[in-house]
Amino acid sequence: MKYIIDSKESINDTLAKCKPGDSIYLKNGIYNEKVEVRIDNLTIIGESQNNTIIANMDYYHKIMPDHNECNTFRTYTVYVGSNNVNICNLTIKNKSTPSSIYGQAVALHVQGDNFKCENASIVSAQDTLFTGPLPDDLCLRHQGFLPNDFITGLPSRQKYINCNISGDVDFIFGGATALFEKCKITALRNENISSNKTFGYIAAPSHSKDTPYGYLFYNCDITSENENNRIFYARPWRDYGCAAFIECNVTNDINPSGFNKWNNTTRDKTARFFEYTENTDLSKREPWVHLLSKDEANQYVNDFKKYLENK
Repeated sequence: MKYIIDSKESINDTLAKCKPGDSIYLKNGIYNEKVEVRIDNLTIIGESQNNTIIANMDYYHKIMPDHNECNTFRTYTVYVGSNNVNICNLTIKNKSTPSSIYGQAVALHVQGDNFKCENASIVSAQDTLFTGPLPDDLCLRHQGFLPNDFITGLPSRQKYINCNISGDVDFIFGGATALFEKCKITALRNENISSNKTFGYIAAPSHSKDTPYGYLFYNCDITSENENNRIFYARPWRDYGCAAFIECNVTNDINPSGFNKWNNTTRDKTARFFEYTENTDLSKREPWVHLLSKDEANQYVNDFKKYLENK
């Protein structure tokens, strides 16, 4: 069944009526709501990417109805915990910006498998997009605090196609095998970062050793609003974090070393980071980053997509 609603109606109330295979069409407007999707084989379509907006304003230190702080993993505007969900043609926003005031504030949190997001904007500052699962240690730590479906640790495959994703610190993070293809990735201006005291990071992958593929940024436009090379592509949130940046169009404001090992850790010995961009000087990249040849890059993309489709 197809449900058509406007911003005077509740997305969650509509979801309560849905069954697997249904779709929800959202007319233009601002839906001020914290949305939870737990129905398999569901499609949510907006009327237009820029004018159909789902927005909320939870952040890390906000005190919730249970009298606890929200915590990063409860700040989401939209949560997807079911499989085979498609979201397209809309904006998902956490209004808790800037991060210097609000800290972590997730816009989209995805735990389900075979998720696809297309022609969408995902907007916040710190921790904009969480691609589950949680690392194993956090699954243990948050038992009894987070809902059970948040801490399953089950693998997740996700696709983001022609999306705009913006933030400032670790704003794409988690342990999913996730493809970002033809996306616009924007590191927003952050006064703390620009002060030369701190840095910003686009991705913070936390993949387990047994997850063969992590993030692939392929044919993406990557820009930074910050000056003085204060932004890095990625740093490993856990030891075996995995991310590849292949054939991306990148501004000169990315730090020449490209990647960071995460503070005083030894994750440079275990993290799996890859890069290839034709006719680009990568000579200042960290020595532990795998710089691919053109043939190796093409093979990596092919193998990644096969894994994504056939796992």
